[in-house]
Amino acid sequence: MHINLNIRVLEQLIDLLQSCFSVAEVSKTIEPLVQRLFPHEAGAIYVMTSSNSLLEAIATWGPAPLTSDPIFTPNECLALQRGQSYLADDTHHCLLCQHIRTNVLPVETFCVPMMAHGETVGVLSVSSLKRGQISETRHLAEKVAKHLGLALANLKLRETLKNQSLRDPLTKLYNRSYLEESLEREIRKAERRPQPLGIILLHIDRFGSLQQRFGQAASDFLLREIGLFLPTQIRSSDIACRYSGEEFLLLLPEAPLSVTQQRAEQVRQGIKQLNLQYRGKPLGPITISGGVANFNFSEHRLSAKEAIQIAHTALNHAQEVGGDRIVTGC
Repeated sequence: MHINLNIRVLEQLIDLLQSCFSVAEVSKTIEPLVQRLFPHEAGAIYVMTSSNSLLEAIATWGPAPLTSDPIFTPNECLALQRGQSYLADDTHHCLLCQHIRTNVLPVETFCVPMMAHGETVGVLSVSSLKRGQISETRHLAEKVAKHLGLALANLKLRETLKNQSLRDPLTKLYNRSYLEESLEREIRKAERRPQPLGIILLHIDRFGSLQQRFGQAASDFLLREIGLFLPTQIRSSDIACRYSGEEFLLLLPEAPLSVTQQRAEQVRQGIKQLNLQYRGKPLGPITISGGVANFNFSEHRLSAKEAIQIAHTALNHAQEVGGDRIVTGC
């Protein structure tokens, strides 16, 4: 009966993993099922970060406090060092993984690497306060780790491919197609509430001249640096994208005109102070021109194309009068 229950729960777990669209979604839904598979143990599921330098718990279960650190490096786990499952059946005498917390030391611990396509995806860590408990569930833990590894690897690949389709490969900002889809969505949301929506369109001044003086590689370097800078100047709910060659667009949901103008000026001054050098040569002061558009949808109804056009007209005016300034459209 117990074996049949585990098989059914494992099948539910596999179905759940196959229906998820992201690792974040897995972390929200997986805990209850893993708890049912290991009701007498405490444990955690760790996933390797994108840099492959850390493992971070995405799901935990069992009595608090945790018997294993929520974040640790790969060389702190003996299972990862050895490339195979590692059981410490007597934690007072066995060699322990460094991520096991000695202040809440369990009787035995078991770590299983989660592998897929020859690469480490993460670790399943299980611990017990009862001697011999893990020997009863060891085979199950290895089976769960196998399915988790394959599912998480597929999800990470799916997320990578999705990101590549949404991001500009040079600056890593969102691309124009993602922006247009997001702008339509934000306009609809702003119309329903209603709420303000801010748009900032930015252009690097004299970009062609800089490209001629320093070459294509230097201009690509500049675009990448701005791509790194812009996300630091906006909220997590805002969207930064590369709109065209040397143009960038910031979308600020729920931002009134005063906030949109302030943010645009902050970005203009921040870029001017970047003091960038390429291969030891200063690129000179980098300036930008910006066009601001802001809409209160209790008063306006317009399309995404019309909204961007207002910002574009303001940007053109900023460039016509010498650049290095922000102009607000109407």
